[in-house]
Amino acid sequence: MTRNVARQYAIAQLKALLIASATALLKIRVTALPTALAVLTAVCAIGTAAAAPALGDNIRPGTPNSAVPPSTGVTSPRDAGSTSATPAQNDNRRPVQAQATVPLATDFAAHARRAASLDAPLIVLVSLRDCVYCGPIRQRELAPLVRSGKYEVREIGMDSAATVREFDGSTTTGVAWARTHGVKVSPTVLFLDTHGRPVADPLIGAGLPDFYGAYLDNAIAQGRTQLRAGRAAVER
Repeated sequence: MTRNVARQYAIAQLKALLIASATALLKIRVTALPTALAVLTAVCAIGTAAAAPALGDNIRPGTPNSAVPPSTGVTSPRDAGSTSATPAQNDNRRPVQAQATVPLATDFAAHARRAASLDAPLIVLVSLRDCVYCGPIRQRELAPLVRSGKYEVREIGMDSAATVREFDGSTTTGVAWARTHGVKVSPTVLFLDTHGRPVADPLIGAGLPDFYGAYLDNAIAQGRTQLRAGRAAVER
């Protein structure tokens, strides 16, 4: 049952309940009106509740468990192409001028070295060409980090055939890079050290806007702690 059919069915059921209840009201004695009105109110409440799943598909859930990053709002490679386009990825098939908010990855070894000099993990947004969820993460969450100058943030398209230099100096593509780093859906934000190893849990999906920033800050702090611990171990 499609969403429109479900909505029409729920409304029809609600109308039928209201008509039946009104008809019953007309047949009873005046002394029984208070009870009948209470019954009618209850029927309306039941009918509204029945219609809610069809009419309120986009109602936002309550406060999530802050210890577990949400993974809602994702696009997989097989879904790409069926939705409206977002800024172009680093691909030969489309210009890349739309990537002003988050620069494209070109040389991960160089990006990671700069991130380390900033005492922060390398932050990588893995996106898809037609991912409707990537735009808000790119513009609302990551662009401010880029503008601050305190973080090295890069983007790579998991559907991109353009070449990019890996952490070990070899060349690869966005498709192969995402596969190597275990990324299956977009948007996924990774936090990596100078060897391309994760230093914090990835953020998978768009989640809830009110909480994503807190998860991002926590992941950056976790990554920074891991990087410092790694440097301390090497120095001993």
